Amino acid sequence: MKAKIYTAIFLMFLIVIGASVYYINNSIKILTREKAQQVYNTRLKEYNLILNDKKNFLDSFAKFISSSDIVKEAYIKNNREKLIHFVMPLYKNLHKSGLLEEIHFFKRPAISFVNFANLKAYNIDVSNARADILWINTSFSPSTHFYICRLYPGIRATYPITKNDKLLGSVSFGININIFKKMFQQLGVKNVSIYLNDEELIESLLPSKYSKYDQLPDYGSWKVIGNVYKIKLKPGFEIKNNEMFTKIEIRDFFNKPMAYLVIKDDISKNIQTLKNRAFNKMILQVISFIIVFIIIFLLFKWLFGKLNEMNKILEHIKKQEFDKIPPKSDPKDELDTFKNNLIDVANDIKTYIKLLTQKVEKYSNKAYKDGLTETFNRRFLEEKAKELYLRFRISNIQVGVIMLDIDNFKKINDTYGHDVGDMVLIAVANTIKKIIRKDDIFIRYGGEEFVLILPNSNITSTYKIAEKIRKEVENIIIDLGKTHLNFTISLGISELREDDKSLYDAIKRADQNLYKAKQNGKNRVEI
Repeated sequence: MKAKIYTAIFLMFLIVIGASVYYINNSIKILTREKAQQVYNTRLKEYNLILNDKKNFLDSFAKFISSSDIVKEAYIKNNREKLIHFVMPLYKNLHKSGLLEEIHFFKRPAISFVNFANLKAYNIDVSNARADILWINTSFSPSTHFYICRLYPGIRATYPITKNDKLLGSVSFGININIFKKMFQQLGVKNVSIYLNDEELIESLLPSKYSKYDQLPDYGSWKVIGNVYKIKLKPGFEIKNNEMFTKIEIRDFFNKPMAYLVIKDDISKNIQTLKNRAFNKMILQVISFIIVFIIIFLLFKWLFGKLNEMNKILEHIKKQEFDKIPPKSDPKDELDTFKNNLIDVANDIKTYIKLLTQKVEKYSNKAYKDGLTETFNRRFLEEKAKELYLRFRISNIQVGVIMLDIDNFKKINDTYGHDVGDMVLIAVANTIKKIIRKDDIFIRYGGEEFVLILPNSNITSTYKIAEKIRKEVENIIIDLGKTHLNFTISLGISELREDDKSLYDAIKRADQNLYKAKQNGKNRVEI
């Protein structure tokens, strides 16, 4: 016994140390993820600030230009030169500073009027390339969105140009998507990449413009501006080799994935700091555990001496040698008091054994068994249903219920006689006994009906058991001399639910399902 306990103490020590190591490693993972989440939230906040800044800039500028009387007059008089003269200084200034990529004026429905990125191209229908312009010209509503036009991928603000509630056309202001890479770099972020949807680029850009992007490195079906990182392209963040990747999905006007903004942050220093703290904490825990286990070891060593004295008393109790139990002594410590209590218990057990010997009674003597099938009878269920229900509820286990009935049993009795009917009942009962488990409760409910109560069985397991019973019974052959008898059974199953008030609620549902099995052709299981 000593060796076992000392071994148990040693194993407990190893388990605790192992658990500490596991806990520390798991804590490092959790803390690393929390740190990555903080970085991700910061990057996402920075992105939204940049995005909102650019949206506000484009919206304000678009609103200013679209409301200009000079612009409206140029539309009414179809005067491109006046419009170019008015807007060109602004365009050159903003384009040179990198704040604006494009200013493009359109007539209804989507006819290029003045494109400051290419003044020679006008009176061209761009309906196929600029669905956002068509939408603006039909909805009369401004929009700020991401879009890949014929020239570049970027963010755009489109505004209707109206006079006296009459739509004259629309204007589109655009910034190249590369602005986000530049803006993050200005914030001190070194590793920023933009993954562009290659299929969208091919479909939208002019061949001459696509050639620039075609030279970019590939990553699957994406073209990458910047470094290529082998990551999963889905919104969120990812940690690989002490590096953390923020992945921001950018969707276009059609809500299609147009690009991913990927930001790499080196969090190795943070992870190393977490590991150092965790290691120091683990060392302190290990030292504490060693001290605790030494104390436990010394305590058990002292206890063994006292336990040896009580072991003999327990042996006498086990062998019912009550005459050999020593008398009580004056207690010197708590264990001596326990020894005296043990002697009192031994004397009480001696008395209880005498009483129990006179009163003990088995289930079979209470007529809980069916005389023919040797299963429990209905009286057992009636007297024990409440007790079983409470036990199942307290144990918080799943309980399956099967109600089964022998098909055409009356015909068997009428054709072959009740003796053969009894043989069928016994055969069914014996077959089921071989299938069910030790803790399953098998009850003859009445006549040819049986109930099975299956602790620790969900509805799926219950169905499998019921189906196995059905198949085994279907294979039973009763030899009647000149002929052989085959028969089948129908089964309905259910399970004990949380809202059931008694075991009979589940039995009732199983009975209803049994009725369905009969109605649906017999020799089947219904849930």
